[in-house]
Amino acid sequence: MRHVLTMILLSTLLAGCAPWLPVQNINVGMTKAEVLQQLGKPTDVAGTGNVEYFWYNPLNRFWQRYYVRIVNDKVESYGPLGSEPGAVK
Repeated sequence: MRHVLTMILLSTLLAGCAPWLPVQNINVGMTKAEVLQQLGKPTDVAGTGNVEYFWYNPLNRFWQRYYVRIVNDKVESYGPLGSEPGAVK
């Protein structure tokens, strides 16, 4: 029983270390279609003209948000919310 509890505890700790969102697969210059293929449907979307923002919330880090900024159908920037260019900290 002790081994089972230890394995559950370790699994929980390891699962909480990294977001269940493959943001590391996103690169500047990717197309909007490639982003949707890698990350799936965003939690929220906004934009005007040729600029779009996609926001994602990982299931295991519901308090953290990630953004992808797409300009002219290409990724211009991405990362944790608050790290985008011009963000007020």
